[in-house]
Amino acid sequence: MRLCVPSWQLPGSWLYNVEKLAAIPWIEGIELLFFSFDEDARKTFAVEREGIAGFADRFSFSLHLPDPLMPADRDLVAMTETFVDQYVFHPYGAGDRAGYGAVDEADRALKRGEGMDAWADLLKKLRAEYGERRFAMEYSGGAAFERSLALLPGAPLCADTGCLIRDGLQPLDWMLNHVDSLREVHLHAARGDKDHLPLGRDEPWVPEFVDAAAAGDWRVVLETFSLEDSRASYEALRRWLP
Repeated sequence: MRLCVPSWQLPGSWLYNVEKLAAIPWIEGIELLFFSFDEDARKTFAVEREGIAGFADRFSFSLHLPDPLMPADRDLVAMTETFVDQYVFHPYGAGDRAGYGAVDEADRALKRGEGMDAWADLLKKLRAEYGERRFAMEYSGGAAFERSLALLPGAPLCADTGCLIRDGLQPLDWMLNHVDSLREVHLHAARGDKDHLPLGRDEPWVPEFVDAAAAGDWRVVLETFSLEDSRASYEALRRWLP
């Protein structure tokens, strides 16, 4: 099992977080978060790209692609494919960029349901060019997930434990049912209407999850968005770690 955290743990840029997290021995990988790849993000990342790539010997990198995935986001894959192991994307219709920048006509087309085939074609091209196993679809809700999987049969998968719990599913059962396709796990708690919470000591499925993740060498991202919360999840896990 490789323990990872998102790139937003401390206020600051991608590179700032990577540099600071390198001093914490138990963090083996980073999930680079991109909510959008607009002009501001492009400029910042262009400056930081080489610095982040320089940590490829220290960290295993995955990258969470923007939602919805747009043709211009191909540039982000091209800029990172030499040091990112795994790309994670949301199912079609699972979310949008509201709050992360201007919504253009292509976004509106996606929301009207007119862009689903184009979305699937984009992913097929990315998979053909950069490697089919490198693009994993995240479980982020039943209907969107099943609809999207029908367009991308056999796609690698990413389990999000918070979404599974909120949908009334047992996370480990879901993972074991999809174990041949599972490429990454976003591990966090969900209680009531709150998600991305640190793990507590009362998550009954976690001990068996640790055994399965260790046996399968799963990539596990403690997907909480502060170093304090990620450390709390790590402490909750530590008593079961091999």
